[in-house]
Amino acid sequence: MTRVKSLLQTAPEPVLDFACDLVIEEICNYCNLPEVPDQLLNTAALMVRGLYNSTQLSAEQMQPAVKGVSRGDTSYSFVSVAEQMAQLVSSGDFLTDYRVQLNAFRKMRR
Repeated sequence: MTRVKSLLQTAPEPVLDFACDLVIEEICNYCNLPEVPDQLLNTAALMVRGLYNSTQLSAEQMQPAVKGVSRGDTSYSFVSVAEQMAQLVSSGDFLTDYRVQLNAFRKMRR
């Protein structure tokens, strides 16, 4: 977490905590490991920064994405920060830039 905070000094801590948890979970799932190896901590920090930046979560840039619109009685709903992050991670494109580093630690499922 300290590595991530040094990369994203102005980011809100709850958002960083959630992003870190998502990235750690994604690394463990992709590599079939119970925990992230120390050798991947810098990669994980870069992944968190990429996730944070790609969902534009800084306070100055935060633009809520529209989730739904209704016409009768006018209703708008917006995607939360957590939903934006989860959607990006589940798309699979999130790992593309880091597959080379992660594949070195990937294990076969039993």
